[in-house]
Amino acid sequence: MSNKNDGASKGLLSSIQDAGKGVKEQNNNAVKEGTSKRSYMLKNSTIKKLQELKVFVYTDPDITYNEIVDEAINELYNLRKSGK
Repeated sequence: MSNKNDGASKGLLSSIQDAGKGVKEQNNNAVKEGTSKRSYMLKNSTIKKLQELKVFVYTDPDITYNEIVDEAINELYNLRKSGK
């Protein structure tokens, strides 16, 4: 587990904060759809997976973590709802 002085955890937090800079623009557009600001705790391994998705899976360099998480939750919801 990383401690507060660990360089790796600082890098993770820094990249998450950088991604958050684009959230203002997204939030301005998403207000029409109705959004809420929430806060959740994630495992470090989950954050790493999220970062890998953003870098290696998505071709849009401007995609935000919020968009990835929203898509993942919707996919899981639809999968569970359909009984698969």
